[in-house]
Amino acid sequence: MNKILITGSEGLIGKKISNYLKKKNSVFLLDIKKNINLCDENDVKNYFKKYNNFNYLINLHGANEHIGIKKSITKNHATDKEHFDHFFYNNVFSTYLTNKYFIKYCKNGKGILNFSSVYSLVSPKHNIYKNPKSIFYVSSKFAVNGITKYFATMYGKKVNVNTIANHGIEWKQPSSFKNKLTKHIPKNRMMNVEDLYGIIDLFCSEKNKYINGSTIVIDGGYTAW
Repeated sequence: MNKILITGSEGLIGKKISNYLKKKNSVFLLDIKKNINLCDENDVKNYFKKYNNFNYLINLHGANEHIGIKKSITKNHATDKEHFDHFFYNNVFSTYLTNKYFIKYCKNGKGILNFSSVYSLVSPKHNIYKNPKSIFYVSSKFAVNGITKYFATMYGKKVNVNTIANHGIEWKQPSSFKNKLTKHIPKNRMMNVEDLYGIIDLFCSEKNKYINGSTIVIDGGYTAW
């Protein structure tokens, strides 16, 4: 039975992925509610020094525009520097820290699966959104792919490090937005969390012997056009 650590386990994707993987694996959950600040190097280092018997790490934590933004960080009352720090600390530095200390302390580690976004590969189609997505959100997701490739090349003999670049999950978006978005998706629908189960099964198993440093795109064909 694999031991899998999931960060961001209370999020929209994290909850379902955690419950799915619990059926066949020993799953450990790490979220901001656990009083661990993933942007604090001492917190992350001390956590992995104490808990280090994991085989796989799935990084689902991070900041988006609709979650995790402090009241003082709004589109109308923030400097560019504040927005930059918010997205790059929560999406980039935190991912760097969890990758670094998983590799350092988890001697039985086999794989890391970071999550970025389809917007780590292409720019958003701005006319779809009522308010344009933050340039710092988008660029921070590009950086996650870079971190993955760096660790994959540095430590590939020991552990496979890959990224999933997924499109948005259908949730409570207005129907007008969904209609505009799905016109650009060949599958003609938004993602469901269940669409991720197969690829996660692969990466958290012995079947993945040789996939390392890759960005796996799961977007219904959105980036094919």
